[in-house]
Amino acid sequence: MNPHRSASPALALARTRLAFGVLAFFASLALLSIKLVDLGTLAEDRPPAAEMASSEHPVKRGDIVDRNGRLLATSVVSRALVAWPPHIDDVEAAAVRLSGAMPWLSFEEARQRLSLKRKFVFVARRLTPQDQKAVLNLGLPGIGLDPEELRIYPHGQLTAHVVGRTRPGDDGPIGNAGAEQRFNAILSDPTQSVQLSIDIRVQHVLREELARAVEHFSAIGGAGLVLDIRTGEVLAMVSLPDFDPNRQSKMDESQANRASLLVAEMGSTFKLLTLATALDRGVSRLTSQYDASAPIRAYGHTIGDYRGQNRVISAAEVVVHSSNIGAARMAEQIGAETFKEVLDGLGLLSRPALELPEVGHPIVPRTWRPLTTMTVGFGHGLSVSPLQTASAIGTLANDGVAVPVTLLRRIAPPPARRVFSSDTSGKIRWTMRQVVLRGSGSRADSAAYPVGGKTGTAEKVVNGRYDPKKRLSSFVGVFPINAPRYAIFVMLDEPKARKETHGFATAAWNAVPVAGAVIPRIGSILGVPAAGPDSDAWMQRIVPDHLLSRLFKDEEA
Repeated sequence: MNPHRSASPALALARTRLAFGVLAFFASLALLSIKLVDLGTLAEDRPPAAEMASSEHPVKRGDIVDRNGRLLATSVVSRALVAWPPHIDDVEAAAVRLSGAMPWLSFEEARQRLSLKRKFVFVARRLTPQDQKAVLNLGLPGIGLDPEELRIYPHGQLTAHVVGRTRPGDDGPIGNAGAEQRFNAILSDPTQSVQLSIDIRVQHVLREELARAVEHFSAIGGAGLVLDIRTGEVLAMVSLPDFDPNRQSKMDESQANRASLLVAEMGSTFKLLTLATALDRGVSRLTSQYDASAPIRAYGHTIGDYRGQNRVISAAEVVVHSSNIGAARMAEQIGAETFKEVLDGLGLLSRPALELPEVGHPIVPRTWRPLTTMTVGFGHGLSVSPLQTASAIGTLANDGVAVPVTLLRRIAPPPARRVFSSDTSGKIRWTMRQVVLRGSGSRADSAAYPVGGKTGTAEKVVNGRYDPKKRLSSFVGVFPINAPRYAIFVMLDEPKARKETHGFATAAWNAVPVAGAVIPRIGSILGVPAAGPDSDAWMQRIVPDHLLSRLFKDEEA
């Protein structure tokens, strides 16, 4: 047999296979080249990996900004560390490696989550890019990353109570406090945003000074407000203690919003309202006389003064020297129905319509007895919020015109309602200025921005009785008092006396200096013109200097 003949079919088959192999190789090479050209051509049109992730998982919530457009709350797409426990062979080893890659995640926490008898679990949320890279580098079976929308609060604690916070929901974050909750329906549309009336610069100053005072006087908390009395806009709202909405999903009772939710007796700040009502209704004049030489014994109770003048005093002195006796007699003259009508007109007998879920309802006596009228005259027996107090005093200074308070930046002029006459407003502003010039509000004054105001120190009710060791000290002021524009309210909850306060823990020593520190700082921020040497000349139109002796005993020749 010829060996060459027997090998011919095999050789032919080999050649055929080789030809098909070469053809397949070149075909694959051609397809690969086309794909590379396609990728290179379209590379500039393809978004980076992060942007692709964002387009695949767009944010579902709108922003919250302050009155100047600064971000207060926004959303970003983040990654959560997730696990499929049934696919993890060694839980202990996986927990060790995860906690080693991310030191902030404890071994115990990782093990506990990975050991859950579930098909899918969240192990950790809010992973940074470095954390995400560390997890991917581990390459652990049953461990992965899942996109989630993350709500970010750039200013943290600074706007905690106003902006609020969110909780995770099936379709993105859901507001469960503050503006996040109040405007949840709007913010659920990512194309929409909410612009608040808050000025983050004013907010920062107020919180800084209030926090310093809370610490210095060992108070259990505090509250502060700055209002534009012409527009009703809340420029700053602070409550201490606060919380960081970036980290905290729950808060305890001590962290509630004292500025809008707390209702309490506001003490002597109410004497301004009593005097305004008496003047406006023709019951009294600034020169009217009230016998404060001895305590009042009425309806089984005794009404006395903290540091009484023990003499007959003028209506102006009732406020300037903060006489409970004089205010009680004045309120008695006004009468219950008239007083309630005015208080209701100031919004003090109903819940304010502020755009927050955390707004307190005033505690109004069910039965308004004659004694009630007398005690409310000096700030006892009716509990309202700091927000209501600041708004009411703002109305007194705003030519007697009330505008509703708001947390939204106003574009159009607000609805307005006259409560007091212009004449009454001028006399009350004059009296507020006298409190600062010769009374308990002196530490709030500013050379650049003249201030008028009133202090209030009220004992807290504990178990149905007043506790003289637990006080709310407050100051409500208006500046510049010669051309009123802004109201400021400062309150300290249970401040303690210090050596430099000579054993006193009243508002003149602790709340008033806070306002005195805040006003010069925010005056320039708000563009308030500095006062000139004749900034108090307007007072001559209200009470000429030669008539002061009829109002104040210390002016007598």
